Amino acid sequence: MTTHTIPGELFLLLTTDSGRQDSTSYRRQALAGAAIAELVLREKIALTEGRNPKVQVRDTVPTDLPTLDQALGALADLDGKAVKSVIGHRSMDLTEVIGESFAADGVVQRKDGWFTTTWPTHDDTVETALRARLARAVREPRQASLQDGILLELLRGLGIAHRILKDDVPEMGRRDLEKAIAALKVESPEAKAVKRIIDEAMTAVIVATTVVSTTTITT
Repeated sequence: MTTHTIPGELFLLLTTDSGRQDSTSYRRQALAGAAIAELVLREKIALTEGRNPKVQVRDTVPTDLPTLDQALGALADLDGKAVKSVIGHRSMDLTEVIGESFAADGVVQRKDGWFTTTWPTHDDTVETALRARLARAVREPRQASLQDGILLELLRGLGIAHRILKDDVPEMGRRDLEKAIAALKVESPEAKAVKRIIDEAMTAVIVATTVVSTTTITT
């Protein structure tokens, strides 16, 4: 069984049972942001200080986790670039490697179409356990792990936490859920850096959304 990384678990949450993106058109950027966050936690990379933080690669020794190793290799070539530009770079598209990892474990199936590849659910056991874990984290904050906190903050930052988790915490409305996520206090010396990455990832998504909207209007 593959170790489930933060971007891997985010992939499951952002993919419907039919294998398509759920609730956001910017899954790719969100997965890249999640990978950067995990690599910071593993002390493989760091961020510079300042208003426009840049990626600094500290350690290129492989993690033996395909998703993170692909991201680390891409970041080695993008060393010194701003987080905003890195998140949107084509070499940071981790959809394929994550999908293949889950397909190898029998969690999803690969389905190639004329123009796109989808990843329909084959065995929902892993995602069901993940959702139960996140629901427990918001109900019982003391039980929340750092990985739980990062995943939940990514969903909140994307503005889709309630859409993704509403069936898992039916007693919570959108505001209640967002408040519960914001109140999570997970202790880690890297937590501040991770929060900056999440903010940068969400900014990159907003910029991408604006560009697409402007292009659509003017064409």
